[in-house]
Amino acid sequence: MEKKIFIISETDQGNSSQETFELISFARELSCGQLPTIILLGSCIEAQAKVLSEKTGCDTIAVTGDHLDLFNTQAYAHAIMDILPPKTPLWLCLPHTSMGYDLAPLLAIKLNAACITAVDGIHGGALSRSIYSGRFIMEIIPRTPTVVVTVLPGAFESFAPEIPSPGSIRMVQASLPALKSKTLGVQEPMHRDSTLKDAEVIVSAGRGVGKKENMDLINKLAALFPKSAVGASRQVCDSGWLEYRHQVGTTGQTVAPKLYIACGISGAIQHVSGMKKAQTIIAINIDPNAAIFHVAHICIVEDLVSFIPVFIEEMNNFSF
Repeated sequence: MEKKIFIISETDQGNSSQETFELISFARELSCGQLPTIILLGSCIEAQAKVLSEKTGCDTIAVTGDHLDLFNTQAYAHAIMDILPPKTPLWLCLPHTSMGYDLAPLLAIKLNAACITAVDGIHGGALSRSIYSGRFIMEIIPRTPTVVVTVLPGAFESFAPEIPSPGSIRMVQASLPALKSKTLGVQEPMHRDSTLKDAEVIVSAGRGVGKKENMDLINKLAALFPKSAVGASRQVCDSGWLEYRHQVGTTGQTVAPKLYIACGISGAIQHVSGMKKAQTIIAINIDPNAAIFHVAHICIVEDLVSFIPVFIEEMNNFSF
């Protein structure tokens, strides 16, 4: 029996997020071109559902309710379970965001389904995801009729048909379940700013920098370039070497500068997904097998503590 594919659209300030359109591309590759059905949840989403239907050509189920205005895991799971066809093999796809990886395990339990997270590709019918900081690729084939999947942001191109035929729209009023928690509000993080977004050159530090004192080398390297900024992997921010506003990756910022210099970054997919659209990527890493070299255009196998000072000196002596 052919499995029906549903995707959960995440809303960002009243609009469907970029990840929604990436999920459509994932679903089409999974099903050899079949368009998925979009599930949209919220309180006043009629206009958003119409835009989605017209822009993608996908059938859309808009599940409405005042209690769905803000994301709540229990409320969303209850509303989704109410509209899924019972006892029917299906794929349920979510973005690997704070919403997706919070909601997916609960849905998988309710559906008695396999739960595969952080998927970044499809290879010969198997889903792939990286493990051990990107050093290995795991390929997974689910053994259950129903599967819940989260897909890494940036892993697939956004779906953008030239002239789609609008899909159907079904409006559903969600029932109000008894909830054990209540979402009080959503607050934008204080650390997020536009510095990384506007930079033409980003020099990013990873755990391979070694210690906080070596961050001065990263700052000096970035200072060589106009319109530059300093980025970081999550490990660097977690260690307190830089503030979280510098973080690049799935749980940080997504950037696409002209030049991205990765210093001591292993290349975990969570980081790579946030910077792989840079025009030119240079990686400096002492490990010749580092995963970052798979996406870098220029690979430098060297201890960055030795390499960067020499490079800075040469650049200072060079006449443009």
